[in-house]
Amino acid sequence: MNVPLEESVTLSAKYPSVIDRYFTRRYIQREGKNDTCLLYHSNKICLVTVAKSHAIFEKGSPIRKVNYKVGEKLDRSDNKVLGKKKHGGQYVDEHSILCIVECEDDSVYSIRAGVKGKLIEVNENLIENPQLLFNKAETDGYVAVVLQKLGVECNMSNSVSREEYDKNIEQ
Repeated sequence: MNVPLEESVTLSAKYPSVIDRYFTRRYIQREGKNDTCLLYHSNKICLVTVAKSHAIFEKGSPIRKVNYKVGEKLDRSDNKVLGKKKHGGQYVDEHSILCIVECEDDSVYSIRAGVKGKLIEVNENLIENPQLLFNKAETDGYVAVVLQKLGVECNMSNSVSREEYDKNIEQ
């Protein structure tokens, strides 16, 4: 039987994306459709993104600006971490504001961390290209990376799974 190797295997299943393979999605639903999607990795890293049911997507207004200066004296983009233990990272909790998103229709949204830990990095690409937040929310448009405290199990009690979330937004 002389069949080429490529033809001897049938590849019918679609291969899952990197996000689907390595991250666990959890959603935090807030008032005013200010929902957050948290992508948990097994190494305690958590990517904070905007959920697909967020008011930004619903209104469809272009994003004018993503501002990491969330207070008079607090600029998340000034966060500098050093070394193996990530010294110098700002501590955030579930309700800490990571950035403020301003849209062309003058609507303003505060994106919250949703997780307790140390802020490792903010996505500075959003400052120069804020439409990434709208077009590629789970990949290039992530808001920030947070390192959960080691030795503490991640608190997922305030979040829901993807299935529960999809069921909730359909209602």
